[in-house]
Amino acid sequence: MRWTQPIRMFTVIFSLAAVLSACGGGAKEAATPEPAQETAEATATEPSGVNTAEEDRESNAAEPASTATETLKELQDQYADKLGYIRIPLDDHPVRRVSEEGSKNINVANYSDTVVDMNAEVPIHANTQRLIDDAFPFFTTVQAPDVTYITWDEATNLERAMVKTLFISREGLLITEDAMNNKNYSSQSFQDSMDFFRVTAKFESMAPVAQHPYDITLSELYDKARKSWGELAAMDPKQDEAAFAEKYQTARTDANNAMGLLNILLSTNEEERMEQTYGK
Repeated sequence: MRWTQPIRMFTVIFSLAAVLSACGGGAKEAATPEPAQETAEATATEPSGVNTAEEDRESNAAEPASTATETLKELQDQYADKLGYIRIPLDDHPVRRVSEEGSKNINVANYSDTVVDMNAEVPIHANTQRLIDDAFPFFTTVQAPDVTYITWDEATNLERAMVKTLFISREGLLITEDAMNNKNYSSQSFQDSMDFFRVTAKFESMAPVAQHPYDITLSELYDKARKSWGELAAMDPKQDEAAFAEKYQTARTDANNAMGLLNILLSTNEEERMEQTYGK
């Protein structure tokens, strides 16, 4: 894949779900960061994705590189930006053990703007400015040019991570569709796509913690999508092309749902568009 391996890029684009016309709007409203969403609790036993039992046991025992437990307030004081979002650079141990004041619960959360391997604290894909420059316009003005959008600096960590990860997944799904149409599953680009889907589905591949109410919905749609990607990558299309094609449609639909929501959340009138699309 282009952002994991140097192979060709398909120009066909998916039609995203729920892309609406402009309705006016205002500035995006930040919320108090909550560490409980999209985190791995220290005693977690339910992994996401398609891990084997052995992988699950290893995942549950994993600890972030920064092993000290900090409070949410400490992280806010040191890393919060002007919008109140905690943003920890990738080179400063973004995966943290966090406790809340007066609570014994400890959560492991990713405070970068990228999906990372929670053990190594490195991105699961190429993480370049070029990727952002390609992906951010795709999920904003390319989809609904008459809508007004927030800037990259105003997006939550999770929104930024989804811009990058969903853009790469879109390419992988297009490559998969091409392989299905040509009944050619031996190309390096197809194998790279399956590898990327396997990685995203792993428990260790941790998306940023939710720091805005709508992040929670986005997390849920992303988790559903990456689960279906992992299931797709676990199949052998040569053994049962019909079953593979059916799973591909599920993976594509789940990806489209997450992409459509992302377009809405990156707009300045997200609340109005959310009500129009999903109801109050």
